[in-house]
Amino acid sequence: MNPDLEKLIALQAADGEIERLNQEVALLPRRVAAIESKLAATRAQVEKAKAAIAAIQKDRKKLDTEVQNHQQKISKYRDQSLAVKTNEQYKALLQEITFAEQAIRACEDKILEGMLAIETQEKNQKAAEAELKQETAEIEKEKAEARTRTEEDQKQLADWAARRDRLRSEISPDVVPYYDRVVKLRKSGLSEVREDGKCAACNVMLRPQTYNDVRANDRVIACDSCGRILYYVPPPEPAPSRAPAETSQPAAESAS
Repeated sequence: MNPDLEKLIALQAADGEIERLNQEVALLPRRVAAIESKLAATRAQVEKAKAAIAAIQKDRKKLDTEVQNHQQKISKYRDQSLAVKTNEQYKALLQEITFAEQAIRACEDKILEGMLAIETQEKNQKAAEAELKQETAEIEKEKAEARTRTEEDQKQLADWAARRDRLRSEISPDVVPYYDRVVKLRKSGLSEVREDGKCAACNVMLRPQTYNDVRANDRVIACDSCGRILYYVPPPEPAPSRAPAETSQPAAESAS
């Protein structure tokens, strides 16, 4: 095979691997962001439970204050009932005491509901915190693996870049610029020619003479349609057929 053509094939492979590795490295920030987002929902559950508990506790303080106020009113009304002079005044004070006692019972019912709600929210918080702890451990492991993979990619990139530079320096100076122009235009600089005589990249049939010239692989030839540099990979030779094993004659026939 023509030395330039052989090195161009290796160069395209190197360029492809460098492109793949660059894309993989570029994906790291998104991968880390996706990993971090897994924790967001669980963190939100923890914060939601904490906020609900804080709100219930705040309401509990208000309800306790209301109960104390109503109890003070009851004590005041009972003291006043001892000094009233008419039944109407006495009945009015008893009615106020009844209203205050009803208000206390309503507050106590709400306090009980709040206590039950706190128990539920505390269970939710504990469950979310346990889940968060487990997810955090798993995600830290995933992030460490992602960083390790990226470091490996960076090392491979350096190796492939050095190999690409070496190949480019060994190819004829007039061929490399053409290869670069085609890559910029077509995303790839070379294309294999199939057995049916077509360019594998653009699927256009080559002229018979061009096809025969490409099969020789002895010079750089470009596709008339897409401009890619063409090369030919001969099909693998069939494995040699094994001769059938000779069968030995029976001993009786050999004796005869």
